[in-house]
Amino acid sequence: MKPNVVLSHEQITTATFDYSDKEIVYDPYPITQSGQHLDLTGDDCRLLPERILINFKLVDPLIIEHAKAWISFACKKYANETIYNQFLLLRAFHFNKAFKNEDEINDHIDEQVRDVMTQSRSANPKSMLRIIYGWFVEEDFPFFDEDFFDLYLDTLRFGSDEGKGKDVLMVLPNRGPLMLKEQRIFREKLSKVKLNELSIEEHQGLVALKIGQVLGARNIQVIRLQFKHVMMEEGNAPFIFLPRAKQRGFKNNNTYKKRPITLTLYKMIQDLKKRYLEKENYTENPEHFILCPATKETHNYGSLRLRPVTFYQRIKAINKKLSITFKVTNRRLRKTFCTQLIAKGTPLKVVAELMDHSDLQQLEVYYRHTHHVARKLGDILNTEASDILDAFKGKVIASDQASQSGQQIFAPTKDQSLHLIGSCGSILPCGLNPPLSCYGCQSLEAFDDADHKGVVELFVEETKSTFGESHAIEILKHKDFLAASQFVQKFERGEI
Repeated sequence: MKPNVVLSHEQITTATFDYSDKEIVYDPYPITQSGQHLDLTGDDCRLLPERILINFKLVDPLIIEHAKAWISFACKKYANETIYNQFLLLRAFHFNKAFKNEDEINDHIDEQVRDVMTQSRSANPKSMLRIIYGWFVEEDFPFFDEDFFDLYLDTLRFGSDEGKGKDVLMVLPNRGPLMLKEQRIFREKLSKVKLNELSIEEHQGLVALKIGQVLGARNIQVIRLQFKHVMMEEGNAPFIFLPRAKQRGFKNNNTYKKRPITLTLYKMIQDLKKRYLEKENYTENPEHFILCPATKETHNYGSLRLRPVTFYQRIKAINKKLSITFKVTNRRLRKTFCTQLIAKGTPLKVVAELMDHSDLQQLEVYYRHTHHVARKLGDILNTEASDILDAFKGKVIASDQASQSGQQIFAPTKDQSLHLIGSCGSILPCGLNPPLSCYGCQSLEAFDDADHKGVVELFVEETKSTFGESHAIEILKHKDFLAASQFVQKFERGEI
């Protein structure tokens, strides 16, 4: 049942089939979206620069030419990773019996497509398969039935993945922006990491996450970064030329945006470069990628860049090294970065530029949800501050039981007068920011008859008045504020 393939002088491949009068015609030498010249006349091809292998020998012989024709068309429109995912769908078709005519083949393909559409799986491959099937029908390829597409596939509504698009500002475990507790833990882990104790792979993962945290960059943008893109201006101001992504057209994706970075990130990158230079056969080259794999033969690092799968492995490695129990990815850090920009009232066009969005549609959705986040201030306090429930290390006493005379702590309430809320049990100079920070200090001796709730409520009102409702989310990031709020809740419940 192998098709008779003829390569014409016009560099057009024509495939005919024993069971059909239809034929397949496609360009065997297309140019991909990344500018690569493909050769589809062989048994396989490799998509660059990701080095993704497309092995046509894994596709059933009956639809090999279908697969090549689709890749010839799709490589001009889709990214290489998407092409590979589409190829996997075509590779999944199997034909393990003899057929008498074209109709039997049609029915067998339709049965497999229907099985995919009725499975409880992600909506994305279903949508992708429908697009491919529809293109085969439109191009009048054999074995793909127009009636099946028009009457079933084209009318099918399988929805989208649950929670898709809602994880930008909403709290969804391991999907949306980092929760406040997670942000705090992540920052603390990064501040304590020692680069000399990391392997090169873990160091690469750390750099990748730090870029995501500072710039909100996509995975592909981080992967494409080269050492020549990292520079230092006069006045000790480092910056990165960040490659664009998801822009329309290959040329637009080869443009770069100058973005300032922190000295900490700059040092991480330079330290990683030094570790490469310590390798015997590594030659310094500004064209080398910041994140590069070791070669299989010599185990040295060079001009290759990480593949997406290897990139994820680096992220997992640093997560494991830092003993992070929740999921931290560049995707989540990107959403956290965007959420913080919007919470600060950053203009929409500025956010679009920083997030490298080609349109404003999705960002407008972010903006519409911002006020909902601010309204849920109380809810977030209860749910997000669970790790600070025990932040209060002091004690609650009667006002006449203070251990240190003259160490009184005063705070204002809504009546604009100062109230004695407790005493400090330490004789050392205070380096905190009283009275708010006192609620998280082990030296606090809180008086049981003080209006602690009124004190915290005044802090909330003053912060909202100063920064506005849209900035209310910033309040939640203040550990002292969280500790004070949780102290009041536990105090009112009689737990302390």
